[in-house]
Amino acid sequence: MVPTFWLLGLVLAPAQAPSRPYPGPSAPALRGDWSLTPQLARGQELLYRGTFTEEAKGARVQFHRDYRFEARYFVLDAPPRGLEVAVLTTLKSRLTKVGPGVQINPTSTSVRLERVLVDLRGKVTTDTLASLAIPLEGAPTIECGAFVESPGKLVSPGRTWDRPEQGRPPIGWHVVGREVVFGTSCIKVVATQQSPEWDRPRAGVGAWRRTDTIWMAPRLGVAQRVERVIEQREPARTETSQRSVLHYDLESSLQYPGALSEDRRQEINQALAFRDGAAPMLTAPAKYSRQLAVLKAKIEFHLQNQPPTPYREGVFHVKRQVEAGLRGEAAPAPMGPSMHLSGALAIGEKAPDFAASDFASSTVRLSHYVGKPVVLVFYSPTSVTAPELLGFAQGLSTTFARHATILGLSVSDDSKVVLDQRAALKLTFPLLFGGGLRINYAVETTPKIVVIDATGAVRGAYVGWGRETPTEVLAELRHWIGAH
Repeated sequence: MVPTFWLLGLVLAPAQAPSRPYPGPSAPALRGDWSLTPQLARGQELLYRGTFTEEAKGARVQFHRDYRFEARYFVLDAPPRGLEVAVLTTLKSRLTKVGPGVQINPTSTSVRLERVLVDLRGKVTTDTLASLAIPLEGAPTIECGAFVESPGKLVSPGRTWDRPEQGRPPIGWHVVGREVVFGTSCIKVVATQQSPEWDRPRAGVGAWRRTDTIWMAPRLGVAQRVERVIEQREPARTETSQRSVLHYDLESSLQYPGALSEDRRQEINQALAFRDGAAPMLTAPAKYSRQLAVLKAKIEFHLQNQPPTPYREGVFHVKRQVEAGLRGEAAPAPMGPSMHLSGALAIGEKAPDFAASDFASSTVRLSHYVGKPVVLVFYSPTSVTAPELLGFAQGLSTTFARHATILGLSVSDDSKVVLDQRAALKLTFPLLFGGGLRINYAVETTPKIVVIDATGAVRGAYVGWGRETPTEVLAELRHWIGAH
């Protein structure tokens, strides 16, 4: 019994600073200069919990969404020049309001597991093609805001610096001073980033501003609390039309010894290995049915023979993808590895507005079509079901040309494949890139068809392609055309 209590004591005790050396002090210097360097050790796990809310009050779109947020950071390794960290981000919907007195409780969950590298300045990168960028619309599927990219030296109150971001204006950082959060004296830093149109509104172009406020715990060199506010404005407007707030706090920092640490490390590495093995097969599952069956057996063997950890959801996610592939459903090209969406759009909910490229030089917004029903057809151009599905969509477009709009949304951004297929099938309805809509429209596999009424509310959502699908979609569309 004594060894057991000793082991539990090690796990439940707060994590200590690592023994390896870091540049700068491990605590604030007496003269008021502070280090923002991450000070974590191999086997250390940080758990953050909070909320994400998103609200739109524009003339075109109105909604309110609430999510529970959780992020786990597990240090896989701590070499001399930085950290290798597994990040598991989970979002679970709580409440959606879609108009006065109308509340919906959809069952949707986003789970994403990613391996990242954190250098001694707190800069987070990944050695894969996955994007770590903060989305300006919708909830973040991967959250690395616990780390602050510092200027690489001690900072003091009033210090400012800029950091570039690909495809966006630079982020400006400012050290405000000290504040106490849950009994911990923290370094408060604020980051701001905004589009050029925020201060100079103009017609035809919307504007946005992002503000991150982070309270850094000096002993760990990571956030004790994070609050991110993203505001959006409609073109030529000065009032905010859409606002999202992400808020989370550090709940625990634990050092896992021996076997407990190794169980987590093995599960994370196995989940990522399953993901990487499945990815090339899921774009054309019919071609790889035998290999997918073998992979499914390996996943099930792992689930049955290895102790579960908090990172098991990453394994479950790949299993769901493989099972969908065996049913002939093509997985969309990932906007982030190990991301999972479950649940459907709530019937009656306002369809999220979006702007999507038409694979040429134009952008199409869903809100432009409000006033008559719209059918969104999410598809993978390489799927064996694509020709039949797109033929059905073309039939709808021809039959209801005056009464409804049909939009094809490819989850692949390969414009040549999409445009060649359009020419071969003689399609006349718009084809757009829909890969960025996976969160808001809960697109985990394709095909998926969403029917929207003339007011912009979701009236039907159909996943997969079977004999009954055309009949169901056609009946739903006819109903809302008749109601218009």
